[in-house]
Amino acid sequence: MNSSTKDIIKEKALSLFAQRGYDGTTMKDIAELVGIKTPSLYAHFTSKEELFFSVYEDLANEYVYLMEKIMGTAENMDMEDKLFFIFQQYMIYYMKNPEIQAFWNQITLFTPPVIKEKFFAHVANCDGRIQKKMEKIFEEGIEKGFFRKDCPIRMSLSFRFFREGIINWMMVMPELKKEKYIKNFWRDLWLGLKKQ
Repeated sequence: MNSSTKDIIKEKALSLFAQRGYDGTTMKDIAELVGIKTPSLYAHFTSKEELFFSVYEDLANEYVYLMEKIMGTAENMDMEDKLFFIFQQYMIYYMKNPEIQAFWNQITLFTPPVIKEKFFAHVANCDGRIQKKMEKIFEEGIEKGFFRKDCPIRMSLSFRFFREGIINWMMVMPELKKEKYIKNFWRDLWLGLKKQ
């Protein structure tokens, strides 16, 4: 097997982890989906945990790259345009990649005890930079009078939770998968954030 086969293994594992979760996926299932025998799978990944974390780390790095690119593009925009761009681009990415969104849902909502500590330690580490940048945006918005005086940490989390809730419902209700809805949802959020 070569490295492209390893990539195929990770791609098929991602699909199964997204559909069935960590506990519902076996190495045998993954091997069958790839079209190889289970011992051949173990030649590349010594355990399901190692394979899972290899898939996870690829997606975590992709998430950090995506968010840094989006935030970098939005850096010189005015406050409303900046936050809307971050909101919109994130949602468009996950609307186009529902399997990745399903993976994140499975693993964050149904994290198996066997990997929970290691998983959430890694998540906190890789997401920390993005969260700090979002907090700075909200601090700036408060300082410049765009937002009411409040806790920028909590406001940035509200922004995130609102966005996550919408993207999850868009997965359930495909008729909402239109960019016009993103603008409508954004308007509801923005009017709730704006200083009255």
